Amino acid sequence: MNVFRNLGLIAAFSALAAPSYAAAAADPCAAIAALSARSDASASKELIAAITGTDPKAQACAVRAAGETKNAAAAEALLANVKSYLAARGPYEDNLQLRLNALDSIWSLGEIGDPAAMKELLALYAGSDDTIKINIVLGAGKAPLAETAGFLYKIAGSGKEASVVRAAAYEALAGLNAAMPAASLSAAEGMDPGDLVYSGGIFALPLNAINELPVGHSGIYGGVEIIDGKLAMVIYDCVPDHFKPYGGSRRIYSYKNFTHQNKYPFYGNRTSAARPTAAQRRLIIKAAAALMGHHYSDTHFSQKGPADFDCVGYTEAAYEAAGLNPTPDEYETGWGWPLTPSEQFDFTVSNVRRGAPALPYREPGTEARLTELLDANAAALTNAFGLIK
Repeated sequence: MNVFRNLGLIAAFSALAAPSYAAAAADPCAAIAALSARSDASASKELIAAITGTDPKAQACAVRAAGETKNAAAAEALLANVKSYLAARGPYEDNLQLRLNALDSIWSLGEIGDPAAMKELLALYAGSDDTIKINIVLGAGKAPLAETAGFLYKIAGSGKEASVVRAAAYEALAGLNAAMPAASLSAAEGMDPGDLVYSGGIFALPLNAINELPVGHSGIYGGVEIIDGKLAMVIYDCVPDHFKPYGGSRRIYSYKNFTHQNKYPFYGNRTSAARPTAAQRRLIIKAAAALMGHHYSDTHFSQKGPADFDCVGYTEAAYEAAGLNPTPDEYETGWGWPLTPSEQFDFTVSNVRRGAPALPYREPGTEARLTELLDANAAALTNAFGLIK
């Protein structure tokens, strides 16, 4: 498996070094790029067909292209992706590809900012888990609509929402220069400090030939803090030295910086298959903090230091300092090198809260229709079962 994986990586780097017209023509993402460069109705129709199609790579590229080009014609298809996930999913991540596609679709809807589509997206919030909620909130923060600030204010001030979700709402409100409620932590944090967190990046589709995951950046969740009267997400990660506000291994206080200025979705939190104990989680955070200030390894030759790191090497090093190993060692050396965030994501497990799953999404009007049916059949129900008092 590693041999084929590495051959794919070599092919990807070779393609970047010496572009081939034939290779580009065979790549569905090249076709999507050509479509998205056009503005005619037929191009939008083909793009929408790819968004709702069955080719996962073409779909991932089409979903992203719709957001990058702010193609409002694609909004309905993007919403359908989100609804399909919410209606079909199991309690957590039974269909991971469908889940990641939904997160990408939410990101694109936020980029497009279509008022009608955003209103529908906000209506999906209540039936979503925390990761979906975070992405809906971050998407809402990009669209200064009449109802957006009130929606975000309500979430930011709600102690019933997890702190990680509320931190996203505070961040979105700050981006809109809107009023914010007084800050206090929730009883539910939403993630465990030491969790691995993920976004997109340079090793994400459509840039790699490794697998079908759009994951390209990893970090470590450090908790939620109250800073300047706002809830703020704390993340440890490692990015190229030229990144702003600063690069290398660092501690940041926003989703925006972790997702490279909202360039990618937030893909949620995971842990090693051998779940960390409370003591190990403290060690992970301690190690992540101790490794702050190192340079980024542009060549990836020194993924895990000791002097330079890349994002996935930094997180692996912090976990290994606590006696855990998120990814098998063969993926870090020899034919398996370099280790990518998407591979680490593959070998880790979701740390979504194991409470009752959110109710599946129902089309607007469903509840009213159920009430109407019950009222219409009240007499028959009473005759059959007697009046319940």
